Amino acid sequence: MKQRDLLLFVLLSAIWGSSFMFIKLGLLGGFDPLSLVSIRLFSGALLIWILLLRRGGWKLPDRRSWMLIALLAFVNNAIPFTFISWGELHIDSGMAAILNSTVPLFTVVLAHWALADESLTWRRGVGVGLGFVGILVLFAPDVVLDFNRERVLGQLAVIVASAGYAAGSVLARRYLQHVSSLLLTALQLSFAFFWVVGLAVGVERTSLAAVTPLAWFSAVWLGVLGSGVAYLLFFQLLRSIGATSTTMVTYVIPLFALLIGALFLSESLQWPMLIALGLIYAGVRLATQHPTLPPAATREQPRSV
Repeated sequence: MKQRDLLLFVLLSAIWGSSFMFIKLGLLGGFDPLSLVSIRLFSGALLIWILLLRRGGWKLPDRRSWMLIALLAFVNNAIPFTFISWGELHIDSGMAAILNSTVPLFTVVLAHWALADESLTWRRGVGVGLGFVGILVLFAPDVVLDFNRERVLGQLAVIVASAGYAAGSVLARRYLQHVSSLLLTALQLSFAFFWVVGLAVGVERTSLAAVTPLAWFSAVWLGVLGSGVAYLLFFQLLRSIGATSTTMVTYVIPLFALLIGALFLSESLQWPMLIALGLIYAGVRLATQHPTLPPAATREQPRSV
């Protein structure tokens, strides 16, 4: 890997890894989850559309693809962004990152049923099982040792988000490979914004005037960098180092998230978290060895935490 590509890889990992911290800061600063996600989606979509309009030469998809992109936006953006944000009301950003690293495991399971060339071999089955043992290790303290309903629900929310990312991965690969990556990103961020903003207005009572400047910065950062610039870095790495190397970002994101959470949010690094991360990593390694489908943290196309 060239030095420039290595720098881009580290930068992409840091952006997506730090997204968990900025979600937490946005929530602590006065945003409700749906409102935070709405601003994030709007700013991310705006950036991608500006780039697309400047570039030109793209063609809008057919009617069937529009409906599929709307569905993709729901499962791959609206649900994950919202559930991770809600989950971080109750759990640390580092734990959310570890749980989110299970996306490739869900992808392997869903691809077995949806994609003819992605059968669930014994190696992948063992990998999936090992990864889910890691999830149980994370849940154990709050279920067995000292039951904490809010934390359990927060963890489950991030698991649902991971499954959403995986479903989006399979959906995009099966039905939307003919749509250019940048256009697909712009359209799904836009659709996801419309999925979420109505609920935000109707359900939440966020007082935007009371939101702190740091929370506003976090929301815009999540959109412009986490869902905009990061996608561009992702596509650049795909072209320069290939899909297999690019998807290794899956392994680095939680490490950045844990480190950033400990340094800036004073989150504690506990042994169950590290053991769970090791088990999930081992499971992902087994389950995605010689993959033909990018391990969803590259997500589906890219993910954007």
